[in-house]
Amino acid sequence: MIRRQVLRALCIMLLVPIAAWAQEKYPAKPVNLVLTVSAGGSVDAVARMLGADLTQTLGQPVLVQNRAGAGGNIAAEYVANAAPDGYTLLMFSSSTFTLNPFVYKSLAFDPEKDFVPVAMPARLNMILVAHPKHNVTSFQELLALLKAQPGRLNYGSSGNGTLPHLAGVLLGMQTGTTANHVPYKGIAPATNDLLAGHIDFMFDSATTIPHIRAGKVRALAVIGPRRLSSLPEVASFRELGVPEMETASGWYGIFAPAGTPPAIVARLNQEIVRIMRQPSIVEKVAAMGLETASATPQEVAVALRNDLRRFAPVVKQANVTPQ
Repeated sequence: MIRRQVLRALCIMLLVPIAAWAQEKYPAKPVNLVLTVSAGGSVDAVARMLGADLTQTLGQPVLVQNRAGAGGNIAAEYVANAAPDGYTLLMFSSSTFTLNPFVYKSLAFDPEKDFVPVAMPARLNMILVAHPKHNVTSFQELLALLKAQPGRLNYGSSGNGTLPHLAGVLLGMQTGTTANHVPYKGIAPATNDLLAGHIDFMFDSATTIPHIRAGKVRALAVIGPRRLSSLPEVASFRELGVPEMETASGWYGIFAPAGTPPAIVARLNQEIVRIMRQPSIVEKVAAMGLETASATPQEVAVALRNDLRRFAPVVKQANVTPQ
């Protein structure tokens, strides 16, 4: 990591004499938006909406590159080593930066030192869903069931140390209940087992919304702080008296390598915020179970710092073995 920081410092010094020219001409070539996930899914969908609009606005192609693997670490390391010139950006779900430092033995990058925040296109508001077999129709009824049968119910997640896993841990911490965690390799197999009744409940981003509407699973609460526009009838945990669950909220971030000129960061932030405020985009994002956001780079930095602080005790409670 030290070697990379030295190389980056040298690169920045070499770029200083032409910085003003580069910023005036930016972008003069295609911009690569590198994703931590494979094609498909909400991160990819939001990235492609942004890429299409930015291509028109910036006058250069914005190319989406999927570099999935190792919980997002492969893509993050790739961008951390890229030139800090605004032509290579990283887009991810916040857990890559807020959870990976706790669930991996070592990272080839530092989320705060090796990157500069650009924008927060959307916020993730997870849904607590349960299988109907227990005839639970509200959060209070699930809570009563958990207390009546401690350690007997099972909840699924997309894997150890993931946000849905830690949301389940946090639920137990805040309500004094216990349940068995069943990790899956992704949210899709977890959803399939929930639909089949093999697990009792789980936290999900938006995959289950069609199943909720079809009555196959029941939505009991959303992380918050607000209700989802796509599920306005489902209360937030704050309304239900458990505001601490908001620790498990997530967000989508766009970051650039440390040393990227502030003027380029500011322009990208301005354009991304403009795009995410368009009514058609707001509607599409809401259909995914997300909320559009309009944070400044400074606000994104604060969100990252706060999440790293808040997640530390939750990960410890979860007894996640670093990979």
